[in-house]
Amino acid sequence: MNPFTTHGAISWHELLAAAPDRALAFYSELFGWKPEEMPMEGGLMYHVMKIHDINVAGVMQRPHEEMPPCWTLYITVDDVRALVDNNDLNLLVPITDTPIGPFCGILDPQGAYIQAIQYADGSSESGLRDFVKAFRTHGLFSWFELRTQDPEAAATYYSNLFGWTIEVVQIPTGQYRIVKIGDVGFGAIVRLPDAEVPPHWCGYVTVDDVDTVVEKTPLLGGTVLFPPMDIPHVGRMTQIVDPEGSSVVAITYVAEEQ
Repeated sequence: MNPFTTHGAISWHELLAAAPDRALAFYSELFGWKPEEMPMEGGLMYHVMKIHDINVAGVMQRPHEEMPPCWTLYITVDDVRALVDNNDLNLLVPITDTPIGPFCGILDPQGAYIQAIQYADGSSESGLRDFVKAFRTHGLFSWFELRTQDPEAAATYYSNLFGWTIEVVQIPTGQYRIVKIGDVGFGAIVRLPDAEVPPHWCGYVTVDDVDTVVEKTPLLGGTVLFPPMDIPHVGRMTQIVDPEGSSVVAITYVAEEQ
C-alpha cells in the first residue's frame, strides 16, 4: 500500500513547533532524521525530515502562539472537495490550495484533529511507497492510534468518512479496534483511560533499539513517560515527550513481525 496514493491512508506527519530549531535538534539526534529546508510563502520555512532518502515528516512554526505544540496527521483522499461537500464536517482549516495539493483540517466529534489532503501528481515521489517497509526501517512512522473517550463512535465516524474497516480484538486493557484499508492494518482506536486527557492521535516510530532511545531522550531535554514495556508478539515500546510537550511512541518490533 502506497500511503500517498491510497484513499484513507495516513500519509504524512507534521510537527507544529513553538521553536522549530529546538525540535529539529531533538528529533535529528534521537531518530537520525536529516532536515531539508523548503521555503514557504510569507518568508516561513518548512523543514522536511528525511531518513534513508525517504521523506518522514515535516516541522514548521505553529501558526498561532496560543496553539500548543503538537504532532498532526494527514490522511490521503481522492477528492478533498467532495469530502467536504458530502459530509457535515467541523472544519478548523478550510480547503487550502498548496503546491503539494489541496488540504483541510477537521476536528472530529470528540475533539481529535486530523487533516485530509489530495496530493498533486508526483508530489509523493520521495515519500514512503510501501507501508510494510515502515515496520522494519528505523526512523519511519509505522503505526497510529486514536485515543478517545468513545472508541465505538469514533470507529463509526472515521469508517463512514474514509472507508476504513475495523477489526475488534481483545487485549488485556480492553478492546483494541484495528483500522484497516482492505487487509492492511495501519492503526487502531483505543479508549482513553483518563477523562482529563483530550482525544488525540499518536504516532509510532520504528527504532532499532528502544532502550537506546530511552537513554538518549532525557539527555536531549525530553521525557520518557514510562519504562520500555514488552508487548508479546508485537515488540518493545515506550512513549516519549519532546522538550515542547509533543509526544510519540518509539517501538522496536519483534523479529517475526518484520
